[in-house]
Amino acid sequence: MSSDSSVQIGKVTSTIEWLMTPVGLLIDLVEFEGESWRLDPSALEKSTGSGTFVATVRAKSIEVFLENLRPADLYDIAVSVSQDGVYIEGKKQVIVPIPVNAHAVLELASPSELSIRLISAAAMGAGLKNLVSTQIEKMNPIVEAEMFPVPVVFEGVEHRDGEVIVRGSVRLSS
Repeated sequence: MSSDSSVQIGKVTSTIEWLMTPVGLLIDLVEFEGESWRLDPSALEKSTGSGTFVATVRAKSIEVFLENLRPADLYDIAVSVSQDGVYIEGKKQVIVPIPVNAHAVLELASPSELSIRLISAAAMGAGLKNLVSTQIEKMNPIVEAEMFPVPVVFEGVEHRDGEVIVRGSVRLSS
């Protein structure tokens, strides 16, 4: 009898809906695909295989994330995503409510980190980029590869209407 307890898998297709990261950002959907995997249930570090993944973060998930982090005097946050980035609008209570807005992109800081880069931020036309950039730096990296249930490497980020797509590869290796 062989001491090898590994399981051979010809093709893997897996979907995760609702992956909550430790920082509180919801990844709405993660799709994995791979071929020729060998999984060793008694020693997962000995498993081998490779494949691809696509992770989707919808605008509403970014909005909820920002709503949970917002200062008390910022409210009515709305987020939209288009091909050139993430747009945030809200109101800040000073003496009267004033509109605030920001434009940012999610980008690869490294093959294992996804970060937010601020393009612009303003309140009633006055620039707030330095102030907001300082706050964003405290949140970065926003997503790390180790947050995924299998080893992944980030390879690209795409902004689409209503969502951000992160593409990469999966590598199981002994």
